[in-house]
Amino acid sequence: MHIKILLEPLEGEVEVVIRGRMDDPLVQKLLGACRQVEQARRLFLYRDGRAFLCDYTEVDWFEARGGGVTAHMKGEELEAKCRLHELAEAAASRGFVQISKGLLVNVSQIRSVSAAFSGNYLAELKDGKTTLVISRKYVKSFRSYVMEVL
Repeated sequence: MHIKILLEPLEGEVEVVIRGRMDDPLVQKLLGACRQVEQARRLFLYRDGRAFLCDYTEVDWFEARGGGVTAHMKGEELEAKCRLHELAEAAASRGFVQISKGLLVNVSQIRSVSAAFSGNYLAELKDGKTTLVISRKYVKSFRSYVMEVL
């Protein structure tokens, strides 16, 4: 088996070329991984019986409430038809990190973080209106994500 990765500066879309036999299990795994990356870029969100195809980058944070998940985007609220833990897995590679049992935040939307009572932290978002609590249980993973993953 031979794997060759060639990185070239390109304008526009990312291009991935896989050469090999289609029945090779490694080729199938690579194709599956590429499909997951493409699917993870966008998600369907719902409001008033309509479906909207949105990029993860458009979402400021996700909130589990009332038995569902709400996506907060520039002052709007849309419904996600999946569970928060499923979103956490899919959105981790897109800049989201879980900060409490019911919240996922887009790290690029955080303006500042400050200490609060009882080991919790507060994340002020760039919109200047929203402050989210980073639960003390999630502070370590939040720091790790920000310092190592991003």
